[in-house]
Amino acid sequence: MTTLSNSGPDSTRTDTRYAGRRTDLRWRFSPVALPWLVALLMLLTSIILFPSSIEFGGLATLTPLLGVLVIASLGQSLVIGTGGIDLSVSSVITLVGIVFVRVSGAEGGSISRGVIAAVAVALICGTVNGILVEKLRLSPLVVTLATGQIMLGIGSIWYEGGVNRMSVPIRWKELSTSTLDLGISYVLLIGLAIAAVVAVGIAFTAAGRRLTAASTSVRASAYQGIRSLRYRISTYVAASLLYALAGLLLVGNIGTPTLTLGEVYQLSTVVAVVLGGAALTGGRIHPAATIAGALFLALINQNVAASGIAAGTQSVIQGAVLILAMTAAAVIAWVNIRSRRIINRKS
Repeated sequence: MTTLSNSGPDSTRTDTRYAGRRTDLRWRFSPVALPWLVALLMLLTSIILFPSSIEFGGLATLTPLLGVLVIASLGQSLVIGTGGIDLSVSSVITLVGIVFVRVSGAEGGSISRGVIAAVAVALICGTVNGILVEKLRLSPLVVTLATGQIMLGIGSIWYEGGVNRMSVPIRWKELSTSTLDLGISYVLLIGLAIAAVVAVGIAFTAAGRRLTAASTSVRASAYQGIRSLRYRISTYVAASLLYALAGLLLVGNIGTPTLTLGEVYQLSTVVAVVLGGAALTGGRIHPAATIAGALFLALINQNVAASGIAAGTQSVIQGAVLILAMTAAAVIAWVNIRSRRIINRKS
């Protein structure tokens, strides 16, 4: 009786092909799965240590700030996806809050005029950053830090000129502080909706695919006929618009503008994006993973506040988490690349 054997060249190629498919699935799935696993573990820890965090008061405090962080981090992720970094985020949020209150709270002012003025500020900042970094090839670190200082200076002048005695219009404050029955803020729902739009746009539209190509490699995208410069500049503009939205919702939630309104978001947005698995050298971004990074960071901040530890501890933890996340991302990337090389050699 003859026994058929599966140990031939065709079988080897088939096994290698299936192994390659498994690796490709792991490559695509892990950037989102791992951050969410870590975030959910942190959520479980928070519920065990501080049960009140899932009650109405805890959610009403956490979710609006989480929503603002998600929106601002999505903007930061667009820039980091190009291999850049935007340190003007805190200044944009602060200046937008001041400008909005200055225009909407003035005599004859309105919420719509305040929003238009805030959007104009964001457009100018994003366009300037994009042109200086992508067109003139200046360092994104230096450019965004410098433009941020300019905006912070302008905001300081206007703030001391009378905005410090003004407050957010009642209707805008009511909108920004509205919650569902469970205490979940509408700000968070807005952030999740924007994340969904960004994710769908990147994955399923031609513009999104071109943006990903332009962000990953300027030279490769040029060979494909993509005007990478336009797309890369647009990421800074889109990022600034997201910062502006975050600033509008944040100042509405707090009620009054301050010169430190956006201060915490300079580092926290970078930490959230890196926790989401993004590499600071650029590449594909994952909005769902960015949400997980923001959730993890927001939970840490809430737990630190609930435990009564000194506020400065949050900065220490954020810095440590950023270093650990970058180290873990580098190790995971090295392991994945090594696995793919081994499979390619076998094939």
